[in-house]
Amino acid sequence: MRFRKAEQGELDSVLAVIADGRAAIAKLGIDQWSGGNPKRELIELDLRLRRSHVAIDEESGRIMATAVIDFSGEPDYDAIEGAWLTSSSSSAPQYAVVHRFAVVHAFSRQGIAKAMLNYAEGLAREQGCVSVRVDTHPGNVRMLGLLERCGYHRCGIVYMSHIEGATPERVAFEKMV
Repeated sequence: MRFRKAEQGELDSVLAVIADGRAAIAKLGIDQWSGGNPKRELIELDLRLRRSHVAIDEESGRIMATAVIDFSGEPDYDAIEGAWLTSSSSSAPQYAVVHRFAVVHAFSRQGIAKAMLNYAEGLAREQGCVSVRVDTHPGNVRMLGLLERCGYHRCGIVYMSHIEGATPERVAFEKMV
């Protein structure tokens, strides 16, 4: 597999991966990514801003996973019930953020999610970041387990302001890179 930034012409493919992830989350009975979130307009913005990344199956050329890897900070992370490993704020972030992370179900349990996190960590180091931050719904047991297995530290709870119709509470994780 290889990793790269998603291209503008891959909008429908990225949306299909997100839809697959949304279905997997719905099976957990939680409201993360409910109501059609993340919306098409947000994914289009991710592509335009070149913060959307994909994992590609080298044999088929198919997108197996997607994630936003952003270096501009996350304002909702400035108020945490708990403590980050680092003191960086969104006004001068020294961390990368991983959002909108999904793996196509047909490729699950093949190490792709772990490889995508490793890729994000490598990009963070290249950008001079000291850590990677990620959040997930408290009921997203698969993501919680993945983050812990990959060496991310549970730092506390953050409340996401841009979650439409879903529980805003998220478990916050950070890993030094």
